[in-house]
Amino acid sequence: MNEIDEVGAELRRGVTRLYSRFRSERLDGEVPDSALLVLLALDKQGTMSLTGLADGAHVTLGSISQAVRRLEELGYVTKSRDTADRRRVLFALTTQGRDTVTASRRHRRDWLNSRVAQLSATERATLAAAAPILIRLADS
Repeated sequence: MNEIDEVGAELRRGVTRLYSRFRSERLDGEVPDSALLVLLALDKQGTMSLTGLADGAHVTLGSISQAVRRLEELGYVTKSRDTADRRRVLFALTTQGRDTVTASRRHRRDWLNSRVAQLSATERATLAAAAPILIRLADS
């Protein structure tokens, strides 16, 4: 195995395990990950169409449609018609949906921050240096 293979394998293992652990940090009664991604997108982008949500999450329209339908039933999102194109349906967060996003972000932030606080200053500096590289890889 060459150096790139080794780095890639370690990175995959570390990112996969961290992502899995991060996802497991849930509040009681929190919506599934697919639905949470919808809430996060709406919180960040504002009102969006079903196609925009699906494209942003890199999933099919059918998959995102199910998540949005469930979120609407729970009172986390509302739908309305686009004023410029009445055929287009737009989705937006309700106050309850925004509160859910805020609580979820806070819970995961607090969990991760408590783990980072346990690291040495050198380890924290290494993570700080790696973060922009990880973001660049994720955005490529």
